[in-house]
Amino acid sequence: MKWKRVRPRCRYIIDLPADEVMKLIETQLRKSSDEVTGSILQRHAYLTIPEKDQHYWSPEFHITVEETETGCLVRGVVGPKPKVWTMFMFFYSAVVVLLAFGSAMGVSQWMLKMSAPWLWSIPAALFIWLGIYVAALYGQYLGQEQTMLLQDYLKKCLNIPDQTC
Repeated sequence: MKWKRVRPRCRYIIDLPADEVMKLIETQLRKSSDEVTGSILQRHAYLTIPEKDQHYWSPEFHITVEETETGCLVRGVVGPKPKVWTMFMFFYSAVVVLLAFGSAMGVSQWMLKMSAPWLWSIPAALFIWLGIYVAALYGQYLGQEQTMLLQDYLKKCLNIPDQTC
């Protein structure tokens, strides 16, 4: 997996029809609910860590299967739980609003030769953005072992030899 990204991705080309690939994943999920849990909806699979082993930064693995001329393309995206992802997007949005509003107010005050305390919102927003980004990377680090478990589980389901994405 590419750990430089906030949401690592992988892709495999399988010489099986998409429906068979989904059946392989479904069969494996029924057999081993203590290792990984998940759900399947049409050609999408969601693999998660069992609740007893989850922590705040536990990842989810979203898998999509698409038909190709030679078989199918299996794509996976690892990311945080939806509530964690939503929280981070809210924080990023709040920082953008602070930066836009604060810089507009600060520059306006500065151009009118007034006291411009709003100019402090520019470095503050950048500092907060950096803090949010570092928190996301730290969470990814804490969930790294579980991410590898989910990826290895998919490889086991589809009999993919050990390789990188």
